[in-house]
Order: sequence, then C-alpha cells, then structure tokens
Amino acid sequence: MAVDLEQEGFPPDSINVMSAEPIHSFTAGFDSRSPGRAGLLSIAGGFAGAVAAIALTVWTSRRMGLVTGGMPIFTPWAFGIIVYELIALGAILVTFVTTVFEAGLLRGGPSPEIDSAIADGKVAMSLICLDDTRRRVAETVFSKFGAVIH
Repeated sequence: MAVDLEQEGFPPDSINVMSAEPIHSFTAGFDSRSPGRAGLLSIAGGFAGAVAAIALTVWTSRRMGLVTGGMPIFTPWAFGIIVYELIALGAILVTFVTTVFEAGLLRGGPSPEIDSAIADGKVAMSLICLDDTRRRVAETVFSKFGAVIH
C-alpha cells in the first residue's frame, strides 16, 4: 500500500504506520531515516560541559579570594576533576534529551480508537494530505486494499 501511495506522489515522510509488531516487509521498502544526531550532539554537550566547568571553577576561585601562598590560583590539577565530571554530565544530558526528542516521546499518543485497533492486531496508517484532491487519491488507494477510512 505504501508503494502505491508513493507512486501517487506522497512523500515517504508523510506516511505513518502503527502496529503492535514490526512489519518488516513494509519497512524494507522505505529508505532508512537519516542517522541520528545523538553522537555529534553528545560531543558538543561534552564541550559545553567543559566550558561551563572551566568558567565555574575560574569564577569561583576568583570570587572566594583564596590564599594560595604564591601558587597560581588556576591549576589544571585542582580543577581537572570538576572539568571531567561536567564533561560527562553535559554529554549525558544532551544524549538523554536527544534520545527523547528523536524517539518522539513528547508527542501526543494516538486516539483511543486507533490504540484499541492496534491492540487487536490491526495496522493503522495515517497520511498527511494537503488538499482534498490528495485526500481523494489516498482514499482510492486505501479502498483498493479494503482499508477502513476514519
């Protein structure tokens, strides 16, 4: 059905299929989605954590008025553990937020009608139609396969 919709000019990202189990024959026809951005964003989160840690330690040591006895107030050995931990924290937080966003966990769920149909073993398909002409074409393709249209 998705191939017929694509032949009618619907882009693959406008087709959404929901089922209780994976449909391998359906997903094999589609190009895989673009690779996730979690890796690059976690590296950026690590750099942001390092910058934040350096700024925090420098600001704190200047603000506190520490007596160092002639030694430098900014030493990599003293601040290294703080920088290391905030690099890890930045990478972990950015990875978590990216994963939640890319998995679509913040979207609203499907309607209860669709939810119960999927629980009964049926497959639900949604399609984005921009005008009535495209809607009629989609209804024709769906009716060709005996689909119930809501």
